[in-house]
Amino acid sequence: MLAPNNTANELVRRAQKPQRGCYMGTYPITRKDKVKFDFWFSSHIESLPEPSSNEAKQMGAIPSFPYKDVEIYGYTTDLPTLNVHDVWGCFLTPEHIGEQMETDAIRYHAWVAALQVVGQYPEICLTNESVYVTLALRRFLVSLSLTLLDAFPGPVVTFIDTRFYEDTLAMVSETRALIALFDQANIRRGRVLITLPATEAGIRAARELTHTYSIRIHLSMVTSLAHASACIEAGATMISMNVGPIMTWFEKKHGDEVDYSIDPAHPGIQIIQSCIDYIRQHALNTSLLAVDIRNWKELKQLNGLDAAALNQKQLDEIPQHRLTTWLPGALVEDYDFSPAYRLACEAEYPSNFLSRKEGSLATAFTAEDRSLMSSVVYIRMGQNKVLMEQIEDVVRKEVRHRIDLEAFDIHPTLYPRKVVQSTTTNDPGEPRRVRSSNRPPRRSSKGREKSSENQGAEDTESLPYKL
Repeated sequence: MLAPNNTANELVRRAQKPQRGCYMGTYPITRKDKVKFDFWFSSHIESLPEPSSNEAKQMGAIPSFPYKDVEIYGYTTDLPTLNVHDVWGCFLTPEHIGEQMETDAIRYHAWVAALQVVGQYPEICLTNESVYVTLALRRFLVSLSLTLLDAFPGPVVTFIDTRFYEDTLAMVSETRALIALFDQANIRRGRVLITLPATEAGIRAARELTHTYSIRIHLSMVTSLAHASACIEAGATMISMNVGPIMTWFEKKHGDEVDYSIDPAHPGIQIIQSCIDYIRQHALNTSLLAVDIRNWKELKQLNGLDAAALNQKQLDEIPQHRLTTWLPGALVEDYDFSPAYRLACEAEYPSNFLSRKEGSLATAFTAEDRSLMSSVVYIRMGQNKVLMEQIEDVVRKEVRHRIDLEAFDIHPTLYPRKVVQSTTTNDPGEPRRVRSSNRPPRRSSKGREKSSENQGAEDTESLPYKL
């Protein structure tokens, strides 16, 4: 108990010190309830000033209002989970499709894609299977994304073939073709983000797609502040950082695993927080999303987070289906001296990474940044390559089955086929169909009756199979 001669200011100062850890971080609670909790906590401390008072400003008290809700993206394709947890958006990745490769849902969308492509262009290249597989793979991703869009109000974050991660032109072409299919389905551009890997080719493709074609791009697997600034320079709508792999790399940096405590001093947390502070400091329009979160303690070390992608288990652990984060700033007297904030202040803005010669972007990074990027990005790209081949095999099987059905020689007098002429169109990657009127004239009812009377065993034996 304090001595009687202590002043009220000393009482308040002592009361403020234990509060600091209760305000900062990201919590699985709504903003409204967080403010209620702060007011309740404040009411149990003697002589606590009002947050807006001059006394509070002089002593550096932390008020209860600098919070914002964090958008939650479902890091799963399980529709019941997305419906129950009321998420803002959803991530569609090769890993998620690979987990459900043998389920009826994935097979159904592959069947729909093959049916649409072969049915729409039946005569363009029945012998060229690869063209059908390419078109069907795009339709497969769009079909699955359209199904997911009904489960939440926000955007679906889908992807293109990740095997093009080193080919800028291929990524631009595939992204435009995918967006054209969403446009045909009357889906607003604001509800679709296309994921590109944050390789040099992906960053340069993102700049062209955002500036020339107004397509919203999500650059994934960002690993450092320099890496993030290059992605922001490209105009990415969203960048994501893999929290778990980044922290694991620092913990195993020197071969033997280092037992870092999960707190703001962890080098992985400092890297991610510096990117958040960089965006906040310059009021940029790019949002930062945390993904691959190992546990809630890691998330509670991050301030000012824009969004988080949570898997099915993590979604089940949030009772209120909301996240709230504290916005860093001048409200804490010593925040300006934090290592993450200093890194953000020292980083060049605007950055000029993309003005460098193509192929030399990585040379602008430090050796540590290059090593971290290789560990997180290129290892994941190798895993995605295997998954994409598995997805393509599923689509190819459905395409082959549909081609076999279309090529089956049914007697023309029973089932006359439509003659389709195909021409090219301005839409990337999609042919245009023009129906022809070269159909055999329909017989009159009298003609059909007469024909049925005259036909006998001779006509039946001429068929390639028995009726």
